[in-house]
Amino acid sequence: MGVLWLILGIIVFLTRTEGIRARSNILLFLTDDQDVFLDGMEPLQKTKKLLAEKGITFSNAFATTPVCCPSRASLLTGKYPHNTETINNTVAGNCGGQYWRTNGEMNTFASILQKSGYETMYAGKYMNQYGTPEAGGIHQVPVGWSQWNGLQGNSRYYNYKLSINGVEESHGEDYETDYLTDVIGRKAEGFLNSWNKSSPFLMVLATPASHAPFTPAPQYKDNYANLTAPQIPSYNQQPGSSKHWFLRTEPQILSKSVRDSIDMVYRNRWRTLLSVDDLVSKTIHHLQDIGELANTYIIYTSDHGYHMGEFGLTIDKRQPYEFDIRVPLLIRGPNIPMNTTSNTPALLIDLAPTILDMAGIKPSDDMDGVSLIAR
Repeated sequence: MGVLWLILGIIVFLTRTEGIRARSNILLFLTDDQDVFLDGMEPLQKTKKLLAEKGITFSNAFATTPVCCPSRASLLTGKYPHNTETINNTVAGNCGGQYWRTNGEMNTFASILQKSGYETMYAGKYMNQYGTPEAGGIHQVPVGWSQWNGLQGNSRYYNYKLSINGVEESHGEDYETDYLTDVIGRKAEGFLNSWNKSSPFLMVLATPASHAPFTPAPQYKDNYANLTAPQIPSYNQQPGSSKHWFLRTEPQILSKSVRDSIDMVYRNRWRTLLSVDDLVSKTIHHLQDIGELANTYIIYTSDHGYHMGEFGLTIDKRQPYEFDIRVPLLIRGPNIPMNTTSNTPALLIDLAPTILDMAGIKPSDDMDGVSLIAR
């Protein structure tokens, strides 16, 4: 009788395991401040071949808020900022504050997927205040992540700290060991090599590029030497009375030295994205090597866009215009049509329900977004 129960137990275990494993893996590449309106996808030629040509490009994808922390909270939860209550990049504005940790993190796509049997991994920038004493400290691991490699604070390329499952890991100025985009790639490789394949995975790789301080890897520091920022019709132009008061304040016309500095930032942003292109390519090829590429949904996007001289503004985001809110969005995976473009409007709040849909989980009713693959 004992042997019979043992056999039945093994059958049940294998059935459950097979049921879990039948679900697809999910990989999200999240860049920082990457525009699409000003040709920010141009440096990512390998990414375009591996994702755009092998999947779908959403040509009308937008951030709901062009500020890092509120946008990331919305992406993780599928909710508008007035529902996440993350309103700016400060702890007081719920960027990693107590309310976020005890409410928002309990309802991210990661926490839901982990409860359903996914192995979850995060590497890179999280919330701008993560790891600071006011936001719980570097030893605090957000709910929902089986493997945690979170950056303390805002985007950096060198001289930063990571929380490795709650243990501090310090990095300095050596390219071979410390350049953050490459470190994220090595964390991803290590995760995939240790993953036992008994359950599907969710992996989020959140790079610092192309955020300030715009530090390229040494092998790319001289690329695009003659590149200048696009001078679209709004570049260095007075916005007129149709735009809000902030854009009508002085100064309105950019000096030659400011225009030159914008051009340098533009070049360095593209240079940092070359390392992202390497990260995407290496990770996708690693998935292919371990036989998981066909069963993995891959998403590429940014938390919001960026402006560089438009309406006389220098460099930043935070404005409700296309250069700051339009983002890249590419998706590849099972049953996703190849080499297609969708004009359907897509918002970053749609990613959480989309990811749940990819995992076969019904999105919760309190999410403001809707699944992009259910349309």
